[in-house]
Amino acid sequence: MFPPSASGLPPATVLAQASTVWSGAVIVGFSAVAFLAWQLWRARRQYSVDLSDQAHQVSEEQDKVRLLLEEKEAVARESQSKSVMLATLSREIRAHLNGVIGSADLLIDNSLQTRQRDLLTTLRSSAEALHQSLNDILDYSSIETGKIPIGSRSFDLTRPLIDAVEQLSPQALLKGLELVLIVAPDVPLAVKGDDARLQQVLLNLMTNAVRFTPSGRVVLRVELPSGSTAPAKNGSTWLHFSVSDTGPGIPPEMEATIFDRFAPSDSFSPRKFGGSGLELAISKRLVELMGGTIGARSLPESGSEFWVVLPLAADGMPAPVRPVAPAGLHLVVLDDLAASRVAASAMLRRLGIDHDVTDTTANAAGLLRDSVEAGGDTVLLLDESVAQESADDLGRLLAVDSPLRAVRVVLMSGAPEAVGPGTFPFAIAANVRKPLLRADVLLEALRRTDGAAARLPGPIEVPAEARQGPCVLVVDDDEISRSVTSQLLARLGCTVQLAKSGALAIERIRTDHFDLVFMDCQMPEMDGFTTTEKIIAMAGRKAPPIVALTANIGVQDRERCFAVGMRDFVSKPVRKAELARVVKTWIPEEILDVK
Repeated sequence: MFPPSASGLPPATVLAQASTVWSGAVIVGFSAVAFLAWQLWRARRQYSVDLSDQAHQVSEEQDKVRLLLEEKEAVARESQSKSVMLATLSREIRAHLNGVIGSADLLIDNSLQTRQRDLLTTLRSSAEALHQSLNDILDYSSIETGKIPIGSRSFDLTRPLIDAVEQLSPQALLKGLELVLIVAPDVPLAVKGDDARLQQVLLNLMTNAVRFTPSGRVVLRVELPSGSTAPAKNGSTWLHFSVSDTGPGIPPEMEATIFDRFAPSDSFSPRKFGGSGLELAISKRLVELMGGTIGARSLPESGSEFWVVLPLAADGMPAPVRPVAPAGLHLVVLDDLAASRVAASAMLRRLGIDHDVTDTTANAAGLLRDSVEAGGDTVLLLDESVAQESADDLGRLLAVDSPLRAVRVVLMSGAPEAVGPGTFPFAIAANVRKPLLRADVLLEALRRTDGAAARLPGPIEVPAEARQGPCVLVVDDDEISRSVTSQLLARLGCTVQLAKSGALAIERIRTDHFDLVFMDCQMPEMDGFTTTEKIIAMAGRKAPPIVALTANIGVQDRERCFAVGMRDFVSKPVRKAELARVVKTWIPEEILDVK
């Protein structure tokens, strides 16, 4: 028998109670485990449901992303297609404008009646306006898609300035406006930057000024900002460009929105004055991309001024070589427009020519007498409007029996070709086109005044057919473009040969010598890029300078031209002044002189 327990209960009872407790604990434990297992099962089931939902959501998101990517790719393809279409249309339109503007340039140099000249000037002005509108549309499209790169290369600062003014000269002449270019003597000319975009900005601002100015003048001025100095070698400088006019000024309600697309003012509506209305918006974006600032203000008297401040790096190379002025020369500038006098004085100061300026015939007479009495070689640089208003006074002043009979007259005229012999009661030694833009043209006119021939009335010009100039090859598949370009080059004194394909160009260069080649870039079978590479591979160092002649004007197009070995770039429609620059740049002076 078991002894009694400490509690006094029989052992059997104690065992029964312990068994009961243990059974209850087991049941509770089992229940807890079962509950936990159920909770785990439930959690795993919920996790599976959640995971399935998340997978479904991810799948839906992936579908959305895929659709978005497909839509983006479709938009990109459509955008690329539109870009290709625009580029193709641009090229075609420029090619046709090349024939229109080039033919107008050829005709305008001929002897024409006043009515004929007016109609021709209108034709050329309209073609230039169409060309500008085309550029605006393409540029704004590029800005919207963020596809406007900014390049940097060495260039002569005067080149984009002169090109901008020359492009607008026909339109200004048609409206009776005077264009003036003032380049301060202390402005550095050898700089680095995007010359094409700089020219575009200035052309846009000047186009806007010419469009809104009914009479008076439009002045493009370049100077160092107030308080700045010329840059150190390889340094950088801020240049201040301004375009001022004598138009109606800027309405107060437009001051804050003047650079917006289609600024909402009836007085400045593109419908009223023409143009695309995009010029200022494009200019603002381009200036910002070049790291500069742009602004506008109304002038106190009348008109407006648009200004641009840009950082242009000093090139570190010597400044462009300037022609040497004749020694012992003294000029008297007689012009009734103050801005023109400032422009002429700035050019003469840069050339180192002694000069005086005045706006009256009486003052000019005194200055001329002083120069003659001092024994100076005296030239009167005379504005055509003053010559017309004071013709009789000047005729008496410069008569053959006058003390001033030795003074030679160089006439500044907006249309020199329209000034015939006997137009004025005094001899004209030479004519130069106004505005004065190119120092070499002025110096050539001054040299032509030397000797007895200078006393002949009217300008002396050797017929193009009688000249034996440098030999130039024009390669272009378009017949009209070949014809216009060759005739413009012939007017510049060049002997021109033609090739309508890259293969013919290679064969010509293999057998003949050329001083310069103008190469169209877009040609069937063999384009200008491939042709250029083959010519350089064939001729090596003896290859003539090859200049791109193309309707594609983008920065990437320029870079591709230079990458294959082309030396310069001329965009269509071509202009006589631009061809003259290229000829003078790439043909050695001794060849130009000898031939």
